[in-house]
Amino acid sequence: MGYTHYWYRPKEIEPITFVKIKMDFERVLPALTEAGIKLGNGYGLGFPIMNGEMILFNGPGSQGYEGMNFPRILTLHPDDQPNEQGHHFEFCKTDQRPYDLAVTAFLLIAKHHLQDDLIIRSDKGHSNWEAAQKLCEPILNYDVA
Repeated sequence: MGYTHYWYRPKEIEPITFVKIKMDFERVLPALTEAGIKLGNGYGLGFPIMNGEMILFNGPGSQGYEGMNFPRILTLHPDDQPNEQGHHFEFCKTDQRPYDLAVTAFLLIAKHHLQDDLIIRSDKGHSNWEAAQKLCEPILNYDVA
């Protein structure tokens, strides 16, 4: 089954906001590398995909589990319906493997920029997110809680 992070988000994120999320995550990547967290694309190969339309990464080999996929514009299926606030459900299973720290850091950064337009949850609540907060805050100089 795997430990999972869940979020509700709008279908589309403004381009400038998405770029700010991407840029802040890029600023955190060296600290993740220093912590021994390696990232590849959605399959854990090569490098993460980060551009103005998509952020996609996974840990390599046994360090990864399921790709963290966060597109600027969601591709919806006909049966995908938003919640009462107009937000769509997304998730990433990490099984608490090493790249989980990158996933939680990314989601905290996205939450900072999207505010109430991003609701994040995890199987074990927010107590498991302290490492990501400690990693991000000194680099980004803002509260990511």
